[in-house]
Amino acid sequence: MSRPGRPGAAAPWPRRHPRALLLGPVALFLGAFFLGPLLAMLRVSLASNPGGTGYGDGVPFYVPGTWTLSNYARFVADPYFRSVTVLTLELGLLTAAVTTVVSYCLAWQIHRARPIVKTALLLVVVLPKFTNVLVLMYGFLLVFGASGLVNRALLAVGVIGAPLPMVYNLFAVVLAEVVLVLPYCVLVLVAALHAVDSDLEEAARSLGASEAQVFWHVVLPLSLPGVWVSLLLSFIWGLGAFVAPYLLGTPDLYTLAVEVDRQANWRLNWAMGAAVAMVMVALIAAVVAVYLGAQRRAEALA
Repeated sequence: MSRPGRPGAAAPWPRRHPRALLLGPVALFLGAFFLGPLLAMLRVSLASNPGGTGYGDGVPFYVPGTWTLSNYARFVADPYFRSVTVLTLELGLLTAAVTTVVSYCLAWQIHRARPIVKTALLLVVVLPKFTNVLVLMYGFLLVFGASGLVNRALLAVGVIGAPLPMVYNLFAVVLAEVVLVLPYCVLVLVAALHAVDSDLEEAARSLGASEAQVFWHVVLPLSLPGVWVSLLLSFIWGLGAFVAPYLLGTPDLYTLAVEVDRQANWRLNWAMGAAVAMVMVALIAAVVAVYLGAQRRAEALA
């Protein structure tokens, strides 16, 4: 039998399995803080709810040891949950479309700016991420409320005769979601635009293409991977919207994320809240699976 250090000796385990050594801590972290809680939530969603307050009367929030699909059956059968699901999907699509268009316009301007201006613009874009989300949402009320800065300025110059309803509606919710997710999308799109070879643009111009033709036929197609990532990020963000619908919307604009809080903390129905949360996880997983499948098909055709 060969000894370590001699010719023919077996390499140490870390050298034979470098990927396992590197990915092991990550796998342990994800298993402990993501997969474990996710499985626990799945288990709670399959338990029955005994009713009652859960506080001081000896009634638990769910019945341990029970197994039932009644929570999911109720979710599918109840028109209220179906309407909330449709609204959540619509909000995700609207957030994805608006965020990606605005992000691409900003990313294009940042990409074409001088280095100093580019740095300043990037700092302005990421500035909202240095602010607490709740503070940012209440800032929306100060700016866009009935007595906010925007309405007061418009009233002062005589553009409007009465305050415009810019909060507690779909406009405020979408605008807040766009502001929250926009920095990530802008950074992704700036990176995608920087990856476009400038020589290809110069070659198109030398062949007589206008600036618009260079953009539509060279820059935009080559930056589409960044566009798809931006759509995916903003759509998932819209699906999980909680703070903006809760603070800037109305009960008619509550999403699945808000419903999880209502079921778990207001109605103390942990089993139903866990079921709604698992539906959200399934929706997000389905979106990611569709995106990855489309990406693999595009790579196969390339």
